Amino acid sequence: MVKKIFIHMVFGLLSVATFSQNLIGYITTNTTEAYIGQPIHLTVSVYSSTWFTSGIDVGNIQIDGALTVYFRSVSNSRTISGKNYSGVSFYYNVFPTKQGDITIPSLSIHVESPKVGGYKGIKHVVKTKPKTIHVKDIPLGYNLNNWLVSNSLNINQKWSIPLKDITAGDVVQRTIHRSAAGTVSEFLPATSWDSIPGVSTYPKRAKVNTTKSKTSVSASRTETVNYLFEKEGEVMIPTLEYVYWNPNSKRFYRKHIDSIMITVKPNADLKMLATIKKSLQKEAEGTAEVEEKPFLIFGLTPKTFIEYLVGILLIIFILVKGIKYSIPIYKRRRRTYINSENHAFAEVKKTLKQKHYYAFIAASHVWIKKLDPKFESLHDLAHLPMFEIMKKTLNQINRETFSKQQVNSKLFRDLLSQLTEGRKNYLKHLEASKKASVKSDKWLNPTATD
Repeated sequence: MVKKIFIHMVFGLLSVATFSQNLIGYITTNTTEAYIGQPIHLTVSVYSSTWFTSGIDVGNIQIDGALTVYFRSVSNSRTISGKNYSGVSFYYNVFPTKQGDITIPSLSIHVESPKVGGYKGIKHVVKTKPKTIHVKDIPLGYNLNNWLVSNSLNINQKWSIPLKDITAGDVVQRTIHRSAAGTVSEFLPATSWDSIPGVSTYPKRAKVNTTKSKTSVSASRTETVNYLFEKEGEVMIPTLEYVYWNPNSKRFYRKHIDSIMITVKPNADLKMLATIKKSLQKEAEGTAEVEEKPFLIFGLTPKTFIEYLVGILLIIFILVKGIKYSIPIYKRRRRTYINSENHAFAEVKKTLKQKHYYAFIAASHVWIKKLDPKFESLHDLAHLPMFEIMKKTLNQINRETFSKQQVNSKLFRDLLSQLTEGRKNYLKHLEASKKASVKSDKWLNPTATD
């Protein structure tokens, strides 16, 4: 009874953030401490006081310092605080890879569930609390290079030729296959091949595999070694020992491949021995290089590649958003500029530099109306003191143009200079008039702050 009350209290605390939405999410593990490689049974559960209208997205569970294997999801129901909740539980195995503490992070579970009395699914995010697991170092007296946690271990071996027919110079291939229940291939340790007098040893690349069902996981490792028998006589192939710890019985077990005595027959012709050794050595070096070479994507480790990819995608996203935001602003500013006095005067200057008289007259009409709508033509401007100097130049250009003479290019340059200077002074005049008008308004309509 006390245990039930405690469980209800825990569920209540876990669901404080989401209880108003009648949703509960939490994680449970079968242990709070484990050895390196020991599977931790992780269950992620989410419950609703109504039901779920679509699939539940738990996301990809990433745990620093551990490997995660997903098995299955199971629908269920339970009574919490007198209410019936329907839910789904997701089952995983977590395999620690290093000694110390590992943390199962807070999970954001995306669900759709209707309100009580409703029928339409509403999107929610249910968060779980993080949980820390203590990972113990391997016990004293055991080697990490030969450490394995497994429910069972099966071993078998085979030889490429009968061992009673070995002659000096022969290459014999030995294959050892191990299969272990309740683990993944990353935790199956490599076989340590002892040196053997009179025999050269050339290991090949191991083949590993992980097999997963809805309820269990197992792994296998197949290792092959080439033995080159260099001398005749008696050769002892030493015993191989494999140790594993069973988490269910909490006991250590040892499995052996017994030693073998081989009688190597003499061979009168060993001239090819050096060539054979060289070939086997080259093959072994190639295997070692393949095994040691890490998996790279464009010369980067997968983690670094993903970091760069995320960074590039983020930059592209920002650029697209920035361009999308900037284009309307640019268009508005461009439109404002096209309709401005600045642009109109730039067109006037262009026609003068190109010495196009009629284009200049047309452009000047547009510019003058934008400069001050009360003026109609250049002759109107020429009556102003700041533009008076251009009257003579403009008349000279008109005479030469209508008499069909070649207009002196210096006249266009002079007119451009005179217009530019006159415009600058006229704009100053307009600015001064505006300021004077503001001061006059303040004097006529004083405020309490003036």
